[in-house]
Amino acid sequence: MRNLTIILFVFLSFYLKAEQDGSIVSPIQPTVIDIGETFYSTPVKTSDNNIVIASHHKQLYFFNSGGELVNSYETKGWIHATPTELGDGSIGIGSYDGYFYFFDNEGNFNEKIRPGGFIFTEPVELGDNIAFGTNKGKVVFYDRKASELSHVKVKRIVHGSPMVTSDSTLIIGSNSKKLYFINSDKELVNTFKTKGWIMHSKPFQLQDSSIVVGSYDKHLYCIDKSGNLKWKFKTGGRIHSSPIQTPDGTIVFGSFDGYIYTLTAEGELVNKVKTGKMVVSSPAMINESVVVIGSHDKHLYFIDTQGNLLDKYNAGGKIFSSPIALPCGTVFCCTTNGKLSFLSPEYISQNLRIDIEADTFTTQAEINHQEDNPDLIEELELENIY
Repeated sequence: MRNLTIILFVFLSFYLKAEQDGSIVSPIQPTVIDIGETFYSTPVKTSDNNIVIASHHKQLYFFNSGGELVNSYETKGWIHATPTELGDGSIGIGSYDGYFYFFDNEGNFNEKIRPGGFIFTEPVELGDNIAFGTNKGKVVFYDRKASELSHVKVKRIVHGSPMVTSDSTLIIGSNSKKLYFINSDKELVNTFKTKGWIMHSKPFQLQDSSIVVGSYDKHLYCIDKSGNLKWKFKTGGRIHSSPIQTPDGTIVFGSFDGYIYTLTAEGELVNKVKTGKMVVSSPAMINESVVVIGSHDKHLYFIDTQGNLLDKYNAGGKIFSSPIALPCGTVFCCTTNGKLSFLSPEYISQNLRIDIEADTFTTQAEINHQEDNPDLIEELELENIY
């Protein structure tokens, strides 16, 4: 733990200086830390530039703005949910132990509630309530001011995360093969039926207010706000990945068939990039021109918004969770065998030939990165997803 703190202090010192004065001072080579734990949860950066990471080994880690590991907290269950910074600056996260936890952004425990059931999903805020799903077929609402719990009953496991639309409708999928629409009064107002589980794919609202979401029936669905189908796109595998839309309107997501797909806003194929194994990870934008997404083949893939492969980076382990882009341009990802990789802006610029300021690229580069040890953690559950 002490060595981890020292390494992160060195890296984040570079990161903070770059962010403060606008210069790029990070080392050219990626900083790789082997923490020895399994990561399925996506890390987050808070508004105070703190980094919060949750692990399958029941641990939640907090790093302060000086780069030191200032806190950790052990729950009694696996943590696969993504931590979220709430509107009041606190951090909320659920665990397999049935509790939902609240911390300040330095990792000090505030409170916990027990709504019942395993909690896989990240929370969202809807009015005065914090909302998330459980494996007991519930969408839970917690009013922190009143300390009141309530729920909307749905069917089967709610594993995917919710989103809130621009008109304050909460949308969430479940293993009942349905997408549920819940208004700000906590009333179920609509559903949309697919032919497969909506396991993890988080709904995304497009620029035209349509909603896209992936299903285990191998389709990406686009529906309107009333739950009517607009179009669907079929891939060769189940869709666990959460789709995003880039500023130019392109939709990006991954599939179990091992491809990364780019579609038009009307659902027409633009391009697809083949990876070595299934794509469970969700994409993230680096800038207006470049998207990054991970694969179970241990690589991060960098593509442009037209679906052209720019480069790839071997992270040394299967990538289940989604990478994130930090404000200074650094890309961070974690793997199922405990490796944390920080790809500095300088490294990305050198290898992808990206002009970070202009959001442009010119050529594709090749990265040779030695294969690492075999994964420490094999598939665990949910039909070999983990």
